[in-house]
Amino acid sequence: MSSPRPARRLSTVAAGLLVLLPLAACGSSSSDGEAGRDASDPAVSVTNCGRKVALDRPAQRAVSVNQPATELLLTLGLRDRIVGAGLGDTNVLPGLKDDLKGLDLFSQEFPSFEDVLATEPDLVYATFDYTFTDEGIADRQRFTDLGIDVYQSPSECAGQEATHTEALTLDDQYAEIRDVATLFGVEGRGEALVADLEKRAATATDGLDAGGVSTAWWYSSTKTPYFAGCCGAPGIMTRAVGAQNAFDDLDQLWPEVSWESVVDRDPDVFVLADLTRGSEGDTAAAKIAFLESNPATKNLTAVRNKRYIILPGTTMDPSIRNVDGIEEVAQGIRALGLGS
Repeated sequence: MSSPRPARRLSTVAAGLLVLLPLAACGSSSSDGEAGRDASDPAVSVTNCGRKVALDRPAQRAVSVNQPATELLLTLGLRDRIVGAGLGDTNVLPGLKDDLKGLDLFSQEFPSFEDVLATEPDLVYATFDYTFTDEGIADRQRFTDLGIDVYQSPSECAGQEATHTEALTLDDQYAEIRDVATLFGVEGRGEALVADLEKRAATATDGLDAGGVSTAWWYSSTKTPYFAGCCGAPGIMTRAVGAQNAFDDLDQLWPEVSWESVVDRDPDVFVLADLTRGSEGDTAAAKIAFLESNPATKNLTAVRNKRYIILPGTTMDPSIRNVDGIEEVAQGIRALGLGS
């Protein structure tokens, strides 16, 4: 597809700008009511992307692929159940850096099918639909034929290139947390994490009035840039702060747009992905330099007023980081004097 996924496959994450989730280490506690689970625990199951994911017992040997999946498992305190992780960047959330030490990482974000099988997993959990293709790791059926079940982040059930008629919501994110917690038999931890995220999102946006603010979420590329369409994670964050997405009428997650269309929409604020390992020109600094030097964009309202909000690229993927993003965008809008 023509999407930012090639850059996104690098799992680019900027330096840790985000606040540590308070529950990142909750898995080490035995007070959540799940310490008694063991190999004899009953079967667990969830419905995922129209199919049933069923395990004879909570997952004990999981492979996680992509930054958001791995960060969620670590946040739920499940490091000891990860037998292999595929990351394009090890710059995880600050509070998870110690958990990353000693984790068995594959040499690449999308390892070979054989390398995954060598870990003897009982579950493969991945964020992006690309994982379960021949170009990524392998089709789902190849795993299930061997008795290994897979869980795909529901945000990409329809596929990255598909058109979307329903916008992703925070409730969808919370449902994924609950699904994953169920598959690992740590339902209490999942509920505690959801409650924490709900509280943080509400606190970040309390009293914020950004109803007249137009935002444009630029992910990557300068020649034919990828901006956020209607229905992905940027939409979650935009709606949460009460602002508008300049490209909300486009039904792809990350459509290619022309600079003429950006000029026509003249956003109040640019939200920029800082892709420190993306293509040349994909850092936030390079994006700002382009906007301020390009004749077509230098007179845009946001550029003239230097209204930029910078987020790590992974924050623009559906994940627990989206609440961090809500906090950052809300703070940014207030700092720019655009919201009360």
